[in-house]
Amino acid sequence: MIRHVALLSILVSLTGCGIFSPSDLPLSAGEKESGYTYVPVDPFPVIAKPGEGCENNQKPPRDRLLDSLPDNAVRMLVERFEADGGVTYGPSKVGGRGQSYRVTVDYINADTINKQVWIRRSFQDPKGERQYVRLLSKPGFSYVDGTEEFEIRGEAPEEGSKLDYHEFNIPIYVGVGLRVAANITVIGWNANISGISVIGAEAEANRVKGSLIVQTLGINGKSVAAALPIQSELNQTTAQNAIVAVSSIKAQLHTYNETVVSPRVVGLYLPFPGGKPLVNAIISELSQKPLKWKQQCLVQATGSTPNGSSSVSESDTR
Repeated sequence: MIRHVALLSILVSLTGCGIFSPSDLPLSAGEKESGYTYVPVDPFPVIAKPGEGCENNQKPPRDRLLDSLPDNAVRMLVERFEADGGVTYGPSKVGGRGQSYRVTVDYINADTINKQVWIRRSFQDPKGERQYVRLLSKPGFSYVDGTEEFEIRGEAPEEGSKLDYHEFNIPIYVGVGLRVAANITVIGWNANISGISVIGAEAEANRVKGSLIVQTLGINGKSVAAALPIQSELNQTTAQNAIVAVSSIKAQLHTYNETVVSPRVVGLYLPFPGGKPLVNAIISELSQKPLKWKQQCLVQATGSTPNGSSSVSESDTR
């Protein structure tokens, strides 16, 4: 399905009529700081298929899911909410007075799959016609401010409609994880927003105000639910409680008889510049139908378990 999304460009007004020449336009803050970053997403399901090492094409048992997820990472994203309603991704460590941010820290145990998408980008020229341009290129023509649009396909366009579509591979993170997010507004002259615990201290000092969210990604169970804090107020105590809760749940991941884990899409890597509207369009297209993920099976090897029986080695069949 084609998703048409209008991206409001953050541009400096140089003329009264709203028509801009590309040679006159400096890079905006959003263009300088957006893209090339990890983007957390609200988790959505995947379809697990038998992968390498699975005999007779049988999917590995549910309690071996974590053995099929080779990567562990802690990733952080800062989203800055602009006055015009736009959202950009940036490396900000210090927030200015009146600015609003969302700071997200993810712990993920994940595998990576590459998803092909086809993107077509266009602008409206002064004559009211759509002109197409490559995603990573500047327009070579004058265009009307605020008319940038994207058309995104999750499948290859038909032969007759391939014109101006360009193929990209987007890394998608599939697995399980834990997320702590703070939605804040800076009320002091400035504030340090370099981490959740730091933000909690800044809230205690009345330099920021906001709320805190702790979320599991594909992880459930009685002990998991019991460990989640219920306070949403942001201060130093709740920030510390969030960190303790995440550590507690992380320690329970390999307790298979108590903790239920299910593979989910937990994030993606944005390999090119783009703001929130483009990211939302990509996520919308990806979530139209569950992504297929090949879950690897491990080979048997001699090892020692607590009861003295043989165990599965950490090696796979690759």
